[in-house]
Amino acid sequence: MLDHFDLPTTYVDTPEKLQEALPQWHAAGLLSVDIECSLTGVHHCVLALMQVATHDQAWLVDPLPLEDFMRPALQAMAQVPWIVHDFSGDGIVFKRLYDVVPESIFDTMLLSRALGYPQPGLKTMAKLKLGLDIPKEEQDSNWMIRPLREAQISYASRDAALLLPLLRILADECDAHRDHPEIGPRLASLPKEMRHLLKRVRAYTPPKHDPVVDKIRHLGDLAVERALKLTALRWAWGNEGDVGAVMELGNRWLTARLTHPPTSKEALERTIANPRFRRKRLDALWAVFSEGMVETQDDPESPDGLIWNNPGRP
Repeated sequence: MLDHFDLPTTYVDTPEKLQEALPQWHAAGLLSVDIECSLTGVHHCVLALMQVATHDQAWLVDPLPLEDFMRPALQAMAQVPWIVHDFSGDGIVFKRLYDVVPESIFDTMLLSRALGYPQPGLKTMAKLKLGLDIPKEEQDSNWMIRPLREAQISYASRDAALLLPLLRILADECDAHRDHPEIGPRLASLPKEMRHLLKRVRAYTPPKHDPVVDKIRHLGDLAVERALKLTALRWAWGNEGDVGAVMELGNRWLTARLTHPPTSKEALERTIANPRFRRKRLDALWAVFSEGMVETQDDPESPDGLIWNNPGRP
C-alpha cells in the first residue's frame, strides 16, 4: 500500500488555482517537481502534466488549459530549488517549451548513482529505500486525454510526493559514506555535476529536423520533402494524443516507405497494421506520397501506371 505517501492533492487547471498555488510553493522553499508528456520524445513532445509537491501537499498542474500562464508560473517557480529525478530529459522539455530552467536543482538519480546504485531509476530506488512497489504501467499511458483517469492522477501525485522522503533517506546514507574511498569523492563532485547538468540544459537548442531526414537524404529532394512532411504529421498527431502515430510511424516504417514509396493508396494501406489509425490517417498519409507522382501510359515497368517524379534522386 502506498497510502502513507499519498498527499492531499489539488488539481490545478484554472488561472485562479495556479495563482493560489504559487505563494504556497514560494513559502515551502523547496519543491519536488516531475512531469508527464506526450509520447513523442523530449525534442517534440507536449507537456501534459506537471507534478509539484512539498512535504505535506501535492499539486497536479494541467498545462493544456493553462498554456498562456505556464511560462510566468515556471519563471516564478524557478527561483525555488527543485528536487528532481533524472532532470536531463525533463530539463530539455522546460527549456524547449518555455525557455525556463530552475536556478538550482538536486537530482536524486545522480545522488543514487553517486552512492553506487547501478539502476537508479525512481521505481528501483523507491523499492529499495522506501519499500514501495510503484505501479509504472501508467508511465507510458496517454497523458493527453482528458479527463485523466484516477489511476493516472494517483500515479502522478505519488511520483512527485516520493522524492522528498527518498531524498531524506539518501541524505542519511550520504552522511554514513562521506569517508568511503570510492563513494566519498563521487559525493563531493555532485554539486559540480548538477551545475554542469543545468548548464547543458540551458545551452540546449532543438534539432532542426528529425534524424530520419538525414538518413534518407541520399534519396533526393522529393524524399526529403516527404520525410519532413511525414515526421511533422507524426509529431502533430502524437501530441494530439494519437498513440497510433507514434506506434505505426516509427523510423523503420518511415525509412522503408521513403526508400520504396507505395505506388497506390491500397499499397500504403497494407503497410499500416492498426485498423483505427489506418482509417483515420490513411488519406493524409497518401496525400504526402501522391505528391510528385505523374501518370504515364508508356512505361510498362511502372505499376499502376505511375512513375516517381524525383529529379533530385541520384
